[in-house]
Amino acid sequence: MREIAGDVRGALAARRGVQVGRVVAFKGFGGRRAGEAVAVFGDGPTTGSLLGGVADTAIAESVTAPTPSVLLEFGVGDTEAVAAGLACGGVATVLASDAAALPSQLWAALENGWPVALVTRPDREAGSNALALVDSPANGTLERHGSLGDAAADEEATQVGRQALRLGRDSSQLIRLEGDIGVVVETFFPTTTLVVIGEGQLAQALAAQAGLLGWSAVVSNVWTDATDKQVGSLGRPDAVVVLSHDPEVDTPALSAALATGCYVGALGSRHTQAARRDRLRGVGYGLSEEAIDGIHGPVGLDLGARTPEETAVAVVGEILAHRSGRSGTSLRASSGPING
Repeated sequence: MREIAGDVRGALAARRGVQVGRVVAFKGFGGRRAGEAVAVFGDGPTTGSLLGGVADTAIAESVTAPTPSVLLEFGVGDTEAVAAGLACGGVATVLASDAAALPSQLWAALENGWPVALVTRPDREAGSNALALVDSPANGTLERHGSLGDAAADEEATQVGRQALRLGRDSSQLIRLEGDIGVVVETFFPTTTLVVIGEGQLAQALAAQAGLLGWSAVVSNVWTDATDKQVGSLGRPDAVVVLSHDPEVDTPALSAALATGCYVGALGSRHTQAARRDRLRGVGYGLSEEAIDGIHGPVGLDLGARTPEETAVAVVGEILAHRSGRSGTSLRASSGPING
């Protein structure tokens, strides 16, 4: 949604019609990126794409007055999926909306890169059908815009949206509120920033892994006011990995990172971890045991990694598992959904 926000906002300002479609649930396809969306404009062009383009043409035809949002099911066979650049076939649930029916503040927030939760009530044929929660850095509060058309539903949707935002990542889910009101809850976050405090081959490997995921990576071997400010600006979608063993660097870095709510990892032996914890309890820091327990150290999943590149995979894997609320175990040993 972030990728199409600017074009949608411009179209709405020019009073051009635009329909927006996004995948909110799927099975198969070899995995899809959360937040994938397409904007189909009334005068013909499109921005973005869904499922390799196989669902794009149906979006404009699906949303008709007086229903501003509808859920669509798309089944794609293996042959068609592979031709579209997908790994395999599958079934997707797509939410299609008239962009003008969604809260107008949504598009500016997405374009600015602010975290947003959007709760949409599909198939409602009259009145407001969407509520957006915008985590605005301008005033440091969670702004609520729009409505589902029912005060009780709005309050429940607000709580659900808050909980979804705490995950700190793009997500979507179909749930039912009290009164058997079906809604779609979507969250949109800015690009993840990975800050690595330390240098060497592992720092380089972590930056390379971040690049493969589309994350922004920053590597610093010193702790300065500028580094402190950068870490302090991070949020839940982000991560800090401390590689440095210098107490003048690792202790303030860990303390600052823990205050942000982002993932915090630290390289080093169990003896090194214990020494760091003692320093964080000491004068000048005095962090609680609960706060210190937020450090993932020794950092990374137990994959038997040996090389810097393998260790980077283990670290990034733990970041993803942490953000998803998963244990990091083998999918073969689990019974839940395999795609996020």
